[in-house]
Amino acid sequence: GAARFMGRYVTHEGELTRMATAPNTRGLWTALRYRGGEGMWTWLLHRVTGLGILAFLIVHVVDTAVVIYWPDFYDHTLDIYRSPFFRVAELLIFFSVLYHALNGLRIIVQDFAPAAMRHQKRLALAAVVGTAILILPVAWIMLAPLFGLADEPGTERHRARVEARGGEVTHSAAPVTEGEG
Repeated sequence: GAARFMGRYVTHEGELTRMATAPNTRGLWTALRYRGGEGMWTWLLHRVTGLGILAFLIVHVVDTAVVIYWPDFYDHTLDIYRSPFFRVAELLIFFSVLYHALNGLRIIVQDFAPAAMRHQKRLALAAVVGTAILILPVAWIMLAPLFGLADEPGTERHRARVEARGGEVTHSAAPVTEGEG
């Protein structure tokens, strides 16, 4: 027979069953507790990386627009972005873009080839392993200068420009100077 709603419970074919939509007051830890295998974690990481990318784009649009009205403040923000904290944050943004893209491809494959659902675990692992492999060279480029293992990207080009003008390079970072950009 048809289901009848009675408060938080539903009767279906003579049996009283708790509704799935009933409010659960057990708390956040219960809601976040592991219970769905790789599907739950890929779903969660896909949403978190998507929100991270969105937040970055909003900040990027705002800080780039600042150059028009307050160029000195913009230069100051560029100096802040060279700090170790922001280097790691940029690496996390790059990780987010890589994972979101590779996991998005996994989702597309599963949407257009339903038989691929039998390989969901392998496809999810492929997205994670692909992300890990692709992030390694980027991590080196972004983090090696923090430990003195490599020059900042663009340092040689910056030195050549400064020396061509008859100037002197004061440090290994490649800041934007007046007249460049």
